[in-house]
Formats: sequence, C-alpha cells, structure tokens
Amino acid sequence: MNVLDAFFPGICLLCRRRSRRDVDLCRDCEAALERNERACPVCAEPAPPGSEAGEVCGSCIAAPPPWTATVAPFTYAPPMSRVVECLKSGNGLREARILGAMLTPAIRARYRGDALPDALIAMPLTRRRRRERGYNQAELLAQVVGKEIDRPVQKGVLVRTRDAPPQRTLPRSARLRNVRGAFDVRRSLRERLLARMAEVLPKRVALVDDVTTTGATVRAATQALLAADVAEVHIWVAAKTPTSRAVVTS
Repeated sequence: MNVLDAFFPGICLLCRRRSRRDVDLCRDCEAALERNERACPVCAEPAPPGSEAGEVCGSCIAAPPPWTATVAPFTYAPPMSRVVECLKSGNGLREARILGAMLTPAIRARYRGDALPDALIAMPLTRRRRRERGYNQAELLAQVVGKEIDRPVQKGVLVRTRDAPPQRTLPRSARLRNVRGAFDVRRSLRERLLARMAEVLPKRVALVDDVTTTGATVRAATQALLAADVAEVHIWVAAKTPTSRAVVTS
C-alpha cells in the first residue's frame, strides 16, 4: 500500500469494509466471485464435468465462431453481477479498475509465451446510449487493461450504427437477429476511395466488453472488423454468462 492508501484506504464495493488494497474490492469478496475455470478457450463456455482443461467445446468444433479466442475469468453470477451493474450505473471508474485488475492476470496467463493482440477495441454503444449513460463502460475497462499490458486502445473505429432492443431475456436466435448488421467500421472518405482500412487497423485486435452471453453481440462486432480486413479478433471480457443462464441475463 502506498502513502495515499494509508490515508485514504479503499472501500470494498460489495461489503463496504476497507479493501486494504489499491482497488475497491476486498480479497474475501473477490474470493466469493465464481471463477470460470476449465472453460472452452474459444467461446469461454464453462466446461461440463469430466472435460479436460483447455478442451474446445462441441459447439465451437461443430460451428467455429468468427473470433479466435475468448478470455473470461469469471462467470456472470452474484456477486459479479453486482459489480457489472455498478459499472454501468455510476461513473464506472472504480468498477473498471476492479474488473481490469482481475481481467489482466487472466490475459497474461492465457497468452504466456504467445503474442498479445496488437491493439484493443472497446465494444461501442450507440450515440444515444452513450449520451444517456455519459460514458462507455467497455471503453473504461479497455483503457485500464491496455495500460497494464502496454497495448493501445483504438477509439472511434468500430461504431454501433443502430439501436436494438435490449438483449435481456431474448433466446439466442433472437439475439442473433437483433444485432445483425448493427456494427460498422468507420471509414473516412479518403479511406473509402483508396480502400486503405488495412493500413489503419491492426491485423490482430482484442474486442473488450464487460460480459458476453450467447455471443451474438461479439459475433456481429467481430464480423464487422473482419470485413474491414482485420485478420484475428480475440474477445476479452470480465465474465461469461453460461448458456443455461442466458435467457435470464443480459
């Protein structure tokens, strides 16, 4: 703990006691979060009992998603759901620091010995949603992680072109239809004329968000990036909603 921590100790977001660390989450409350260990390395779906660590799930073998890999160190369940809800309802700064502090070690562990993506791109909000909220929570999280792993955050490149009804409570097929064509890569007039987006976007990017559920939203965003000549998209989220819970979470 540094000098500022001694005078202004962190307060745990969940239990309201002193966190005694440089993020506002105590170690006891962090230990209570449901970890997503033994998950599919491609979609991060929790593995069924008896599966080996690092085993690709049957769904990803039968129908590989357009992205390359997913890092999701926790499952979306209480009390993680409360942290995510606070990320979206306050100013987001301390929650982004909390989630970033837990996502970063998982990223380092996943890419140990392998090259990290070249840049981070935050899942975008529509202009209306960003104006209502005042910030993009995924962008705050991406900035925290990018600083820790020394990778730039590409801002304003991926855009959400239209509002869609909330994904909450929708089954997977409806979620896919809901966000189809909802993302695009912003191109300047000169880039459109010269078709030089490949010189603007890195070849390997990490798409950052707080939670992924059925993968419908990240699929639509990934397809927009691949259409703009990105070669690989990796998904980095704090939590994954297991498919069995997808119809009751966002």
